[in-house]
Amino acid sequence: MLPKLNYIQKNKLLLPLLGIGLLLSWFLAFSKTFDAIMLHRKLNAESAQKNDISFNPVYVQRKLEALDRILKGYLVGEDWNDLLWMRGSEIAARQNVGIEYSATKISTETDSTTLGKAQSLKFYGNFVQLVKLIDTLERSSKIGKISALQFNAPKPDLLNEQAGKNVLRLDFKGLSTPKSVN
Repeated sequence: MLPKLNYIQKNKLLLPLLGIGLLLSWFLAFSKTFDAIMLHRKLNAESAQKNDISFNPVYVQRKLEALDRILKGYLVGEDWNDLLWMRGSEIAARQNVGIEYSATKISTETDSTTLGKAQSLKFYGNFVQLVKLIDTLERSSKIGKISALQFNAPKPDLLNEQAGKNVLRLDFKGLSTPKSVN
């Protein structure tokens, strides 16, 4: 039948066949590809929203709990200096380490925004004993947290009990509980 048609009839038949071919290709391939692209965009948007931690309440709750645990580690009471000295002495005696304590001077210009407290302790002993002491003090509660430490090598020229021993200086920081303002 196609060979019996002339060019004008073939040209008239070409346009409907092209339309049918485009519809067939749309239904068989392009519509599925278009749907897949739309689904990909939708899933990317949902994934970005789930992974955005500012909108994730589970992450925010976990973060608040972790921050509360850290803050509780720094909270100290009014008798912090005494408690730090007693616990430090107790642990130092168990580790067979010497201790030196010097009280910090309280500033006369304190105000209601000052929450932090600081205290330093010096310990004398061999290296292994001092490392065990650091570990034990770090795990202790209600004495604040170690904010700095400094090791010094043994000095042979000292004439006292510290001769030939390593010196460890530990700085502790604590946060006092805020007082309610009336």
